[in-house]
Amino acid sequence: MRFFPFPRPFLAAVLFFSSPVDAQNVSTKADKDEVAFMADQEPAMRKAFEKASATLPDFLAKARAASPDHTHFALKVAVSEGGSTEYFWVNGFSQRSDGNFVGDIANEPRMLKSVRNGQRYVFPRSRIVDWTYIDERKRAMVGNFTLCALLTKESRSEAEAMKKRFKLDCDWLQP
Repeated sequence: MRFFPFPRPFLAAVLFFSSPVDAQNVSTKADKDEVAFMADQEPAMRKAFEKASATLPDFLAKARAASPDHTHFALKVAVSEGGSTEYFWVNGFSQRSDGNFVGDIANEPRMLKSVRNGQRYVFPRSRIVDWTYIDERKRAMVGNFTLCALLTKESRSEAEAMKKRFKLDCDWLQP
């Protein structure tokens, strides 16, 4: 089972990707901090992971640059325990001298017992599956590719409303 949360304060939702999207739309779930469902092996989700990985070096450079125009940097990290993996947004991250990263878990665990919200957590780069930040000038969310993947399961009008709400660019996902 896999959980994919959204970074706060952008969306107050946790996403669990292992079964089809249910009746409530993503926007409603986000507002209520509820769970939505999608298989993590779906082609759109795999493409989201690939996009995040390919663009991670540029994101990390932007995060290090510390511009007031770019805020709320977060990484989505896979944390495994036993045979389960849960995904957490990590805020306040930095890269350590040993090459690993450290940051604060920014979501309530839904499944794992080894981490807690607010905990400092050390992780290798290989565990990063997504990233996001806010472009303050454009008032837009950048990255959050896993949200784009989830929106492929919504109606066209719902998906467009969410993209508009967060000025989220999901054009990279088009065939």
